[in-house]
Amino acid sequence: MKKTLLILGVLVFIFLIATIYLTPQEVPMINIDESIKMYIVADPHLMSEKMTEDSETFNNYLNTVDRMMKFTGFFLDVVEDDVRKNRPDIVVYPGDLTNNGSMVNHREFEKHLKRIKSTGAKVYVVPGNHDINNKKALYFKDDKIHNTESITRDEFTKIYGNYGYDDAILKDANTLSYLVKPYQNLWLLMLDTTKEYPEPGGYLNRDTLNWIVTCSDMAKEENAEIIVVMHHNLLDHSEIIWEDYTLDNNTSVINTLHECDIQVVLSGHIHIQDIKSHTSVTTGSTLYDIATSSLPVFAHQYGQLIYSPSRGYDYETIKLNVEEYALENKIEDENLLSFNEYSEKFFIDNLCRKHKESIELLDISEEQKEEVFKTVTEMNKKYFSGYRNEALNKLIETEGYKIVEGLGECFIQEYIMGMIKDQNADNNKIHIPINN
Repeated sequence: MKKTLLILGVLVFIFLIATIYLTPQEVPMINIDESIKMYIVADPHLMSEKMTEDSETFNNYLNTVDRMMKFTGFFLDVVEDDVRKNRPDIVVYPGDLTNNGSMVNHREFEKHLKRIKSTGAKVYVVPGNHDINNKKALYFKDDKIHNTESITRDEFTKIYGNYGYDDAILKDANTLSYLVKPYQNLWLLMLDTTKEYPEPGGYLNRDTLNWIVTCSDMAKEENAEIIVVMHHNLLDHSEIIWEDYTLDNNTSVINTLHECDIQVVLSGHIHIQDIKSHTSVTTGSTLYDIATSSLPVFAHQYGQLIYSPSRGYDYETIKLNVEEYALENKIEDENLLSFNEYSEKFFIDNLCRKHKESIELLDISEEQKEEVFKTVTEMNKKYFSGYRNEALNKLIETEGYKIVEGLGECFIQEYIMGMIKDQNADNNKIHIPINN
C-alpha cells in the first residue's frame, strides 16, 4: 500500500512539473495606468578578447576605426550591470552585434544575452551589415591579421533562437525579419534590412513590405501597438552622410509604415545620436525614426524607451558610467578609471582625424587651420552626443566657426552648417503622444 502511494505521489509530482513547463505562459497585458521600460543597445560591435592580442598590428587596427574595439566586452558588462539594477522589461539590439561577424564573437555575444535574459528581461535581436557571411571576420595572432569563420543566415537564427526567433508569431520568408508579441497590446516588428555581404546598405523588397502589412493587420485585430526595430535608418539623419545608412527604398517603407499606423522606429547603424520624423501629407500622422548611437562610439550611451498605453512613448539616452563601474569592480586599467578623459581623446584622435585631413587641404593659414580644427572637434563631440542648433550657440561664437562660415563651398563647411540647421536641438529625449 505504501509503495502504491509513493508511486502515485511521484506521478502527481511529475504531472505538476510537466504542467508548469509545458503550459504556454499567458502573454501579459500593459494596463492603461501601467508602463513598460525598454533598453535599446545599438551597434555594440563585440570583439572577443580571444580574437585579439597586445601587438603592434592590433593596436594599428584599433586606430583605424571610430569605435573603441578594445573595450566592447567591457561596455556590455556595464550595460548588464545596469539591467540588473534597473530591470528593464525588454532589451533590443538593432544589429551589428559583433565586429565583422566571426563565429567566436557571436558565441560570446550570445552568452551576454543569456545573462541579460536571466534578469527576467525579454531580449530580441536583428542582424546588421557586419553580422552575417562577413568575409572580413578576423583575429589577431603573432602580430598578424588572420581570417576566421563567419556565420550563415541559418546559423544566426540558431545562435539567437532564444532571443526572438523561437518566440516569433510570424516570420518573413524573404529575410530574417520576424514579429513577436511580448505583450498583448505591444508587439515588436524586428526587421532584417541587410543586403548580401559586402553591401553595407539596407533594403526591404515588395514581398517584405506586404508581409509588414499582414503583421499590422494582425496587430490591429488585437488593438496592439507595433514598434519597429531595425538596423538601417528609415530617414536621413544627415544631409551629407546618408548613402548606405538610410534604406535604399525608404520612401516605399515610409509609406507602408504610415499605412500601418506605426509611430516609432528604433534604428542604429549611423553611430550618431539622432531623431528624425516624417509627417504624412495624406493622414497627418507622424512617424519617428530614433537612431541610437553606437555603444563603443563617443558618447558611449544607449537608449531607454518607456511605453504607456495612455501617455505614449518617452525616449531618452543613458550614458555608460564606465568610471563608476570600473571603480566598484576594482578594475586597474587607468583608461577605464579615467574614461571620460580617455574617451574624448580617443574620439579626437580617431574619428576627428578625417576632418583634420580635410582641414589641411583648405587654403588658409596654419593658425586658422588650428582654430577650425578646435571648433570642429568640439562641435563633433556635441553632434555625436545628439546636440544641434541652439545647443551649439557658444561654438558659433568661436573664431574657428567664423573662419568656416567664410570659406567657399567645401565638405567642412557643409558638415558644420548641417549641425545648426537640424530638425531637433536635443536628440537625447523625446515624448511621442499615442496616436500623435
